[in-house]
Amino acid sequence: MGRRGRAIVAVFDAAVMIAAAFQITGGGFGRPLLNIVLWGSAVAASLVAVVVMTGVSAYIAWAAIGYVLHAALLASAEPNLVLLALAVALMPVVPRPRGSLAFGIVCATLAAFAFSEVLRRL
Repeated sequence: MGRRGRAIVAVFDAAVMIAAAFQITGGGFGRPLLNIVLWGSAVAASLVAVVVMTGVSAYIAWAAIGYVLHAALLASAEPNLVLLALAVALMPVVPRPRGSLAFGIVCATLAAFAFSEVLRRL
């Protein structure tokens, strides 16, 4: 799949996440943790789409995927399968740092734990 096809997929994934965040929160910001998780994931997915469209640093995209992984697996007691599916769906479309999918997954995992630690301290 070419860069244009990957960009279309990334934009679609971001749009779905934005729609899901709006639907679940009702467009409001009444529950702070839920808003950080959902709207943060929507912003992260949008950032991935921007990286795919512009070709800037792959590390930015993998850090954004790390945020979505954090939201899916570490932000609450139960895993959020929708967010986990979003993270997995974004992985094939982003540029691979150093040409390695495994290295990208390691970057995303490290970012997920870093986001978890930062948000725990807030």
